[in-house]
Amino acid sequence: MSTTPTRSRNSSNILERSFNRRARRRPCIYVLAGTNGAGKSSVAGAMFRQSGADYFNPDEATGRILAGNPGISTAEANSAAWHEGKRLLEYAIAERLDFALETTLGGHTITALLQKALAAGIEVRILFVGLSSPELHIARVRARVARGGHDIPEEKIRERYDQSRINLIELMPKVTELRVYDNSTEADPHAGRPPQPMLILHRADRKMVEMIDLPKTPDWAKPLVVAAIKLVK
Repeated sequence: MSTTPTRSRNSSNILERSFNRRARRRPCIYVLAGTNGAGKSSVAGAMFRQSGADYFNPDEATGRILAGNPGISTAEANSAAWHEGKRLLEYAIAERLDFALETTLGGHTITALLQKALAAGIEVRILFVGLSSPELHIARVRARVARGGHDIPEEKIRERYDQSRINLIELMPKVTELRVYDNSTEADPHAGRPPQPMLILHRADRKMVEMIDLPKTPDWAKPLVVAAIKLVK
């Protein structure tokens, strides 16, 4: 199924109903994923908070750790926040609890834990946000730092830019639901222009629900669209 690109204003109500449906009986892990600087929190952070599940934001955890531990480095705080999120995810899987988290999906550990959740019969619903290039991710992280946020090494961003998509393709065949958004269009809060993420594809219950035409797909998302098309055949 293909359609023209869909902006967030048209899809937000559908997305919220899909991710917040409380009639489910199975526990669910909600994943807001994407490389640093993608704008994950701006796109769907509020909706994830309203999911009814405990919600973990590693950026907020890093800020809390830095504020509570004078003298600790940003790298140490980032590491501590990552380990905190990992422990919470492991606990949610073991206890079969609803849980929501943000992650870069750039490493193997979280990917393996999500595979474990799926194998245990826990739903995994992923909303993935990407940008047109690693340079744009880097620029947005630098802009965040200029506003007082914490930094991420450039080499980490470049590494995660590729690895996060590889990991998403690995998870794609089994996830309960997947939405992929391009968030490359610049927002301008001062001008009242919110983020305008474009829906690239939507898979649910191993079926394609919505997908833009391949020629209209941003280059960064084409491997994801191709992988999704192969699953339909």
